[in-house]
Amino acid sequence: MLRAFFHVPIAAILALAAAFRLWNLSENGYGREYYAAAVRGMLQSWHNVFFNSFDPGGFVTLDKPPVAIWVQALFAKLFGFSALNALLPQVILGLAAVLLVFLLVRRTFSERTALLAALLMAVTPASVAVDRSNNTESCLIVVLLLAAWFAMRAAENGRLRDLCGAMLMLGIGFNVKMAAALILAPAIALSFFFFNRQIPLARHFKFQTIAGLLMIAVSLSWVTAFDLVPADKRPYAGSTKHNSMLELALLHNGAARFTQPNPVAAAQPDKPRPVLYDESPTGPLRLFRALQAGQAAWLLPFALAGMMFGFFANEWNRERRIAAAIWGGWLASYWIVFSAAGGPFHTYYLATLAPALAALAAIGASEIWRRYRNGDSPRWLASAAIVLTVLWQAWIFAGQTQFAAPYWLNWIAAISALLALLGAAAFAGKFVRKYLALAALPTALLALPVAAALSVVLIRPNVAAPVATLGAFSEDRMLDALRVNPRRAEPAREKLISFLKEQRNGEKFLVAVENALLAGPLIIATGEPVMALGGYLGTDPILTPEKLTALAENGTLRFVMLGGFTLTARNTPNELALREWIQKHAVPVDPQRWSLYPARAGKPFRLRVGGVVTEMTFPELYDLRGNPER
Repeated sequence: MLRAFFHVPIAAILALAAAFRLWNLSENGYGREYYAAAVRGMLQSWHNVFFNSFDPGGFVTLDKPPVAIWVQALFAKLFGFSALNALLPQVILGLAAVLLVFLLVRRTFSERTALLAALLMAVTPASVAVDRSNNTESCLIVVLLLAAWFAMRAAENGRLRDLCGAMLMLGIGFNVKMAAALILAPAIALSFFFFNRQIPLARHFKFQTIAGLLMIAVSLSWVTAFDLVPADKRPYAGSTKHNSMLELALLHNGAARFTQPNPVAAAQPDKPRPVLYDESPTGPLRLFRALQAGQAAWLLPFALAGMMFGFFANEWNRERRIAAAIWGGWLASYWIVFSAAGGPFHTYYLATLAPALAALAAIGASEIWRRYRNGDSPRWLASAAIVLTVLWQAWIFAGQTQFAAPYWLNWIAAISALLALLGAAAFAGKFVRKYLALAALPTALLALPVAAALSVVLIRPNVAAPVATLGAFSEDRMLDALRVNPRRAEPAREKLISFLKEQRNGEKFLVAVENALLAGPLIIATGEPVMALGGYLGTDPILTPEKLTALAENGTLRFVMLGGFTLTARNTPNELALREWIQKHAVPVDPQRWSLYPARAGKPFRLRVGGVVTEMTFPELYDLRGNPER
């Protein structure tokens, strides 16, 4: 693998990929502060590392398994905790994914095909978006690519060892993002069976059973270890109702992704809210909508051609058919699942489609070109593929920009479409500038995908849920990006932190806030334990008024803050009971002492995020000791 770095073309593609992922990266700050806060806490305690604790105090866990966060924590341990180091591990994983796509395609197809696949992966908008964040997709994609490598070997040689290797990787992937990794398992199992039909059925059953049990054992290893520890010896399992990591795996990160509405929409059905979840209707057309299709599927017609050649190209050898089957199974599996996922869903999840789409599009384009050169297919086949791609990209462009694109983007779209159509005409007939037109084809067909990828490079996205879209270049979206600047909150945060530290007298927690979105920035700024009373969204039933009373009496906690940023209405029975108890038994702290905007404490305000306005209240600080002057 290391020799690939001395291969000039792939080195150039990796340099391009690095440029997309590193340019202006500092604008993204710590990325998703929810994860960055967990990394800072892990640097202080092995207990926090093992249990995947969100906060340094070990109060509640993240709502994800630990492997991807462990990678980030290891990087921070080696190179220091900083905003840049919170994002760099994902950049490195993104570059590894580009290289792996190249190596996997090169195994069975030509080097030119592999280079094209790597190039497409490097500039795929969704890949660029997630690799510039600290979300876990970058790690998941690398693990899935390693699983695909083992799967191709297993289907080729029929060995149990390689089949177990593929399932082992999926088990590790489960510990990156739970059930999201296992979507690939049926495609791997079916490909192994189909391409090794000479193996007796009894042996097939034995092999599949052993590999499947290995996958399940690895998948559930950390979950089981977590749940076996007594609840009072570990953090609360975040985003669960019964403090069980198995519940998190099977429900919140499992069945709920298909059966429950996203928590923001459920809690605030009639109120405007920040853009975080993808609320597009489920069904077979979901990923054909402009926003979703533009994440990774700009060259979908060529990818479908690659799948079709895998089924019907009689001259293909067995290894090529296996590779096409794995890539096609990857694409079909995730496309179907994402189309049906009716629960909490983020658009950036579609980055998982990128490797399969890049590989298949490169295979399809290369095969069309080969058949054209050899005269094995009619001239119109290549022209039809190009025209279909131009029309498909025009649909995505119009849908993402809503016919309100800036003039320079309209010119790029028009010129790229014209050049692509000239290339299609060149394939269909003979004219003087034929090869000039053909040479312009790659630029023409990649112009809009590259522009979409640059939307998250040049304009600060919603770093918690980054989405690459040409619509970001509209004037309103660019103004929103300027308005939402987390650095503006730093002076107010510094005054609050200064007050809390001055008043602290041995309490374990610096302060308690209602959710992890509020706790994260405080943890990053101080490295101190900050309690998220209700976990990530503030809805977890972690504490009762009686437990909160005990924490106040034994000196674990003194200050509690109510209000501030939220993604859900604060109306669950547990939240209401805690708030009522705090307001009844604790004493409000004079806002003059801790706030830069004392007149606003407890008052409603409206926040514009991503073009959407949401209603909240300014925070209020309460002293559980009942004496704010102490």
